[in-house]
Amino acid sequence: MLPLQHQAFDRVGIGSQVRQSDFRKYRQVLSQSTKDTLVNDAVSCAVSSFKGGCGLRYIQKGSRSICSVDSYPIILVLRKIASNLSRLTRTTTGERNNLIKVLLAFLQEEVAFRVYRLDVSRFFDTLSIDEAIAHVKTGAVTQKTCELLTFVLREHAATGRPGIPTGLAISATLAEVMMASFDEYVRMQPNVFYFGRFVDDIIIITNGTEDGPRFEKELSAALPKGTRFGNKKRERIDIPKLGRGTSSGYPQFEYLGYAFAIRDERLSTNKSTRTVDVDLSEHSLTRLLTRTSKAFRAYRKDGRFDDLYLRICYLTSNYKIFDPLVNRKRLAGIYHNHPFLTYHPGNSLRKLDEALRLLIFSSPQFRAAAGVSLNNQQKSTLAARSFLLGHEKQQYYSFSIKSLALVKRCWFDG
Repeated sequence: MLPLQHQAFDRVGIGSQVRQSDFRKYRQVLSQSTKDTLVNDAVSCAVSSFKGGCGLRYIQKGSRSICSVDSYPIILVLRKIASNLSRLTRTTTGERNNLIKVLLAFLQEEVAFRVYRLDVSRFFDTLSIDEAIAHVKTGAVTQKTCELLTFVLREHAATGRPGIPTGLAISATLAEVMMASFDEYVRMQPNVFYFGRFVDDIIIITNGTEDGPRFEKELSAALPKGTRFGNKKRERIDIPKLGRGTSSGYPQFEYLGYAFAIRDERLSTNKSTRTVDVDLSEHSLTRLLTRTSKAFRAYRKDGRFDDLYLRICYLTSNYKIFDPLVNRKRLAGIYHNHPFLTYHPGNSLRKLDEALRLLIFSSPQFRAAAGVSLNNQQKSTLAARSFLLGHEKQQYYSFSIKSLALVKRCWFDG
């Protein structure tokens, strides 16, 4: 728990919210004198409780309104609010790869179990502002933190938009604070032996002895006021104890970009083994297929084969990319984005390779490759790229910042 004196909105407290990555996005921070002035301005914003408003701006992405602010001093104050709020959550729901790694271990257990796949419908839009404010006021945060948070939430509500704002520094942290009691409730249930939550995506594994519909109803009652489970991703799957000398398959379910299929495979008369086949989720597979097709459509328009090759390399390989949140490079790509994919017959990576080869070798009359004309050398060059090999062999390709921007352009322009 952060001591109250460390939650102050003073030069030290707010100055600690300046990140090294800001030096790239906000070039004026490079100057120490300008940085000091911006921190002082942020302190003044906090002291005056955002006199003149926060200047919340919104852009529409599909059905969601993403909120942002332009003022760097206000951004610093919002980060400090989030930092203070984070002390109200003692537990963490985990990082994506760690969640999947532990989940796979439980799915391979040979005992009987039940899987619940749930998600909170329109999560940020349905969280109650009044409940959020009341919840924070009962926690170990300063009165100033509550006051500033209340101002931001009230300014958001004044726009007529529902729930809490999405996209601000406070958004994810406040949502975690609101879900903390739900997390604690689930973990206290005696029949639950795995619980994973990543923002609003939830998976629970129990011993299967509970009444399923009743358990889901109790879980729903434990959610923050105003929120509810959606029906689109809701699944309840019973997996029996592994039999001897039997083979069985069970319904597939999706979670965090993956599709999981549990199957029991007969090894001998008295022995079977439980295997979990891991594929890309339907959404993740479709996104990669779409980007592959768009790369070819861009080539059809501009005739730049080198750009097409770069885009296919980007999709089928791994690379280093700068992460401004941690101010260092991290690994990304077909393997690092999806490290738990398996190579069973008919896996997602093979489907992607088949689609790529169809685009390369089909005649220009083929609808997906309409108008795309490649000579034999170009076909051979592209055919050497493979989603499966890029993942299995962890193949790497080096991209400059300029080439990365060029590569991605066609997926947002076309």
